[in-house]
This record gives sequence, C-alpha cells and structure tokens, in this order.
Amino acid sequence: MELSGGNGGLWEFKASLLASHGFAALALAYFAYDDIHELPSSMDMEYFEEAANWLSSHPQVLPHGIGVHGICYGSWAALLTASLGMKAVKAVVAISPVINAFPIPFSYKGKVSEILPFENSKKISTKEGCIWRYAIPAVNDVTTPVSIYSPITPVENISCPILLVFGTGDLNVNTDFGTELIFNRLKAHGKEHLCSILCYPEAGHLIEPPYTPHCYASFVSVTAKWSGDNYLVWRGEMYAHAKAQEEAWPKILSFLQRNLQPSSNLQYAQVHMGTRFFVN
Repeated sequence: MELSGGNGGLWEFKASLLASHGFAALALAYFAYDDIHELPSSMDMEYFEEAANWLSSHPQVLPHGIGVHGICYGSWAALLTASLGMKAVKAVVAISPVINAFPIPFSYKGKVSEILPFENSKKISTKEGCIWRYAIPAVNDVTTPVSIYSPITPVENISCPILLVFGTGDLNVNTDFGTELIFNRLKAHGKEHLCSILCYPEAGHLIEPPYTPHCYASFVSVTAKWSGDNYLVWRGEMYAHAKAQEEAWPKILSFLQRNLQPSSNLQYAQVHMGTRFFVN
C-alpha cells in the first residue's frame, strides 16, 4: 500500500513501479482528493485499516500480509498502521519518517490523539521557501491521559520489520531525531532487530525512486492554505540526493521482497475513487 506525502491527492507512479517489480500495489489517497477534505479533523486510521484489510484479502494477493510504503506525511500513517497493531500490515517502509501528530490528531477505535503545536515563530523564511525543520516539535516523551493517544507515534508497539530511510540534509522534518527515537524505543523493548536504517549524508527530504528529478523546494497547495507557506524547502545536495535515490530503491525492493514474497505478471485494475490497484 503506497501513501504519498503532504501534497495530498492521488499519486500513482510509485505504486506502478512497485507493480512492475511483482507487487500488488494499492495507491491510497487519504486527504485533499475528491471528497476527502484537505485538512480533516483527524487522521482516521480505520480508513487505512479498511484499505489494508481489503488489499490483503484480495484473491490475487498472497495471504502473507501487506507492506505499507510512505514518504513524509505518509510515513506517519504508515508507522501508525504498524504501531496500532493492524494485523494485515507485515512490513513498513518509512521515508523521511514523521513521528508527531501535527497539525491534526489521529483517531482510532473511538480514541483521538493529542497534537504537538506547530511553532510558527521557529519557521525560517528564505527566498526558496519556508524551512519547517525547527518549527515541528522534536519531543521524545509526552504524558497523556489513558483516554487519548499520545501525539508521539507509539512505535514501541511495532511487531513487524520496518525500514527507515532519511537524509541528513532534510530541512523539512527532523528525520534524524525521529529515526533515532524509533530505534531507541524499539531497543528499549527488545525489538531493535525489527528496525533497519538507511542514512544518506546530505540527501534531502524527498527521497524518491531513481532518476526522479531532485526537488530542492516546491509549492505545496495544502500547507499554503493552513499555514500560509506557499513553498517548502526540502533541500538535499544534488549529487548526494541523486545517489541516495539510486542506492535506496533496490534496498527498499529487497526489504519488501524478503517480507512479502511477491509474484509476477503485471496487470492493472481501477477500484474506486481515491485508490488505484496495481495487481500482479
């Protein structure tokens, strides 16, 4: 299951690429698409669970379970699917991992999380766009009542293999802190063996498949509406970023192949608005 980032909408190219390597791939839109609100009141995790269960029970999908591949904001949802114990999820790839609930909470089975406030005073404006890295709180521990979820993703509950991919040149999210937090929480629970990490010096936020053009900064329609920031800086030194994309992709495929046992023979079928299903 493929989850795009903070632009919202429906993006099919990575699901298509995964399908070309033998995976049944579902590209799932989860906000800012068709009748899905640009900024919902909460991230409804039961929506993701329904999609995961549908995909894993499809007659042309092997019954072992599914993987969830997400970048940026999509990595938050991907990590939550495993952290909340969704049974269909057997592997997670989180690119530029996000671990905090912001600017909206997530909800699951009648409970809603708290959020960490976005610190506008710590944003940095440049001629290329806005740098968010220092405005998104990097908090390791938050005490919350049992009636609500913590704004920090409960990654210590993960019981499936996860692969974290990030670049040290990321100016959008403090992904090195997030990666360290995930590993340390898993280690504290004797689960560090589940966590694999790919760290790429000077690569930026948008680590995409090989030969995707390097994007230093871009217009983001969703954030323009809720935060007033029309352009966000992703950064990444061009050569280092391109090299990271070329090196990470085959390792991502290998990780998924080890855990999901894919088959072959590419076919395509549209399912319903908000999703595309690529089946092998």
